[in-house]
Amino acid sequence: MLKNHSITNLDILFLDENKNMHLIVKNLLQAMEVRKFRSCYNPKNVFKMMKDQTPDILITELKMNTMTGLDLIKKIRKGEEEADPYLPILVLTGQTELDVVIQARNAGATEFLAKPASVSSLHDRLLWMIENPRPFIKSGNFFGPDRRRAMRGYEGLERRD
Repeated sequence: MLKNHSITNLDILFLDENKNMHLIVKNLLQAMEVRKFRSCYNPKNVFKMMKDQTPDILITELKMNTMTGLDLIKKIRKGEEEADPYLPILVLTGQTELDVVIQARNAGATEFLAKPASVSSLHDRLLWMIENPRPFIKSGNFFGPDRRRAMRGYEGLERRD
């Protein structure tokens, strides 16, 4: 198990068009002693920033004016604009309806966290992403982290011989 200091060395790129959210997330990450935090306010600029330096984790909002977070995730998973399709992506959004969570998962998001986030919830989610990397799956027109959360055994009637 990684210790808390492993989070301090992460290079995190945060994308949200709301400037106030940048201050909030920056404060949350500073409380975790994250040393490298980069802000991006425009989804179109995120590709240039990732090309200059690929982050360890991208944290993104879904609801944006110039491009939706879902479209952004899909472009990254397709490797468009030289993006790393294996980049861990944490969705941090106030859109928490089940269908939105499923859409984010199906687009290729690695993890999902509802706003408002606390230091504890963001820390736990980042640590989970580091300690439990999901294998990537290519199936049909989906490419991204394995969408299954847990491996469960058969829960039906007893097996016949």
